[in-house]
Amino acid sequence: MRIRSLAVSAVLVPVMVLAGCGNEGASSDVAASSPGAKKASKQSLTEQVSGPASGSADPVVNAYYDYRAALDEMMRSGGVQTAQLKPLMTTKLFQSISVQAKYYRTKKLRNTGVTKVLWAKRTLASNGVIVTACYDTTAASTVDASGRRVLPAGTPTRWLDQMRVQQQNARWIVDGGRTAATSC
Repeated sequence: MRIRSLAVSAVLVPVMVLAGCGNEGASSDVAASSPGAKKASKQSLTEQVSGPASGSADPVVNAYYDYRAALDEMMRSGGVQTAQLKPLMTTKLFQSISVQAKYYRTKKLRNTGVTKVLWAKRTLASNGVIVTACYDTTAASTVDASGRRVLPAGTPTRWLDQMRVQQQNARWIVDGGRTAATSC
């Protein structure tokens, strides 16, 4: 019973973390465990990305890739490595992600495997510039200190990110958004 509670918590914490970062009226805000990149660099991202977004010259889309790689690095480190996140996101989002990192450290969780971004594209919306991206966590897992998988069987593996990206000091950074399980 205790392991199941931990598994449910591991799935729900990202939901609670990003719920305040997206559209205030959106009730479908969720986030997936996002294991992935070995380091936050365009080279490692390009190796993980397939499709038309691979090697994108679009700085807005690249801001999303940098965010995704840095977030994956934090989760793979068990919430220890957070410094790489700060320059890639707004202060509000960084504070939310820091809560998630603390949860990972406290519960001694970490992610393994690789998250694969299948595609990403920029769109304009009434609330700003949005990067919509589909990523897959089939080869990824959240594990506890003993290496045991904590996500319940049947946890979705395909996720659709809709993240606001804004320009700050001549650089594009992620401002939050929402993530939903889907068959994108």
